[in-house]
Amino acid sequence: MTVRQDVWSDSPEKTGLFLDFDGTLSEIVDNPSDARPLAGIPPVMVRLSRRLGVIAVVSGRTAHELLDWFGPDVELWGLYGAERSIDGVISVSDELASYRSLIEKVLHQAEGRAEGLAIEGLLVEDKGYMVGLHWRKAADRARAAEAMSSLAAELAGEHGLVQAPGKCALELRPPVDWSKGDVVSARSTSAGLEGAAFVGDDRGDLPAFDALDRLEDEGLSTIKVGVRSPEAPPELLRRADVIVDGPSGVLSWLRELAG
Repeated sequence: MTVRQDVWSDSPEKTGLFLDFDGTLSEIVDNPSDARPLAGIPPVMVRLSRRLGVIAVVSGRTAHELLDWFGPDVELWGLYGAERSIDGVISVSDELASYRSLIEKVLHQAEGRAEGLAIEGLLVEDKGYMVGLHWRKAADRARAAEAMSSLAAELAGEHGLVQAPGKCALELRPPVDWSKGDVVSARSTSAGLEGAAFVGDDRGDLPAFDALDRLEDEGLSTIKVGVRSPEAPPELLRRADVIVDGPSGVLSWLRELAG
């Protein structure tokens, strides 16, 4: 970690803070649609938006969901950066938009085939331009994981999609190259930042840590914040400069930063 305290304390307008959502700003829940930011987090993020050069949520959630929860004062990147909401206006990359009809078809196929598996607790999630396959609510998670992994491989092979693992979940995505790390790199450069931090809890956040390592080599002051939970990948915690416990720990860290 390279942390020049003068940048973060004396020149906060030259720093950027990027945060994951699920497991970071929200507790992990059985049904993804039930997730909400921890009370207290949106207000402190609005405070930070007036102090920092960039404050952004970078999530696998859709930009529409994030906008409902955080409003227009925070920069929002949905679907790992393929969607963007700036001042409440949502846009999506042209390349991703071209897959909309295919993803709708895959969604319907996934729903039908998941139902045919006859396993209680399976969930197929419509993520707009991606399809989520969840088994957190299944009584036999090992059996459910095997069944949903086979289903994901089947659909990915039929339609040329990419599989991405999560916590008790898999996602089917179009073969479009984007990641949270791309957002961190691009926005740090375009905003002319001298410091950048990322807060995350899962495998999908590791590309953002990679981006911070590259930015540090370029001279930026960087902070990698890992959110500890029973499901947090060991590599993420090993690489973190700062470790906090769950969303409540993130809230305390944000308040300290804002103070």
